Amino acid sequence: MNFFPALVTEERPLEINEELSAEVLGLNAASARAGQPIRVELVVQKDGENFLVAGWATTALSLVCGRCAEWLPWPLRARVEHLFEGPHPNSIDLTPLIREDILLELPLNAVCRLGADGRCPVTGELYQPRPENSGTLAGEEVWEALSKIKLKD
Repeated sequence: MNFFPALVTEERPLEINEELSAEVLGLNAASARAGQPIRVELVVQKDGENFLVAGWATTALSLVCGRCAEWLPWPLRARVEHLFEGPHPNSIDLTPLIREDILLELPLNAVCRLGADGRCPVTGELYQPRPENSGTLAGEEVWEALSKIKLKD
């Protein structure tokens, strides 16, 4: 998705309303899939020799749940905001920047939202909350064993 700086004036910003192919995301099909194109709505404004590109990129992906390992829908809306300082080439490609903005919105570990009863909405499996811990991650016997270690001088 390119824009041409020569077509943008301070009095007349450029509006971009287009779709990008989902393939530009280059997702790992084992953990994420793009089911629909990326809808891009941007405004390019000129300020002196600089251009400000601002707007949104929206799409819907399918991600593997980190809890139940099933596919879950994951709608995404990424803020796109980039400043281009002069001098400029004849054409500026926004595709890699939009791709990066979307990928930065992906969670490190997507999980489905459990119901009020703790059930997975996909598999129906019941997930119990982890028991409260009494202050430390390791039991007291671990700390006792560590305190017996003698350090060499």
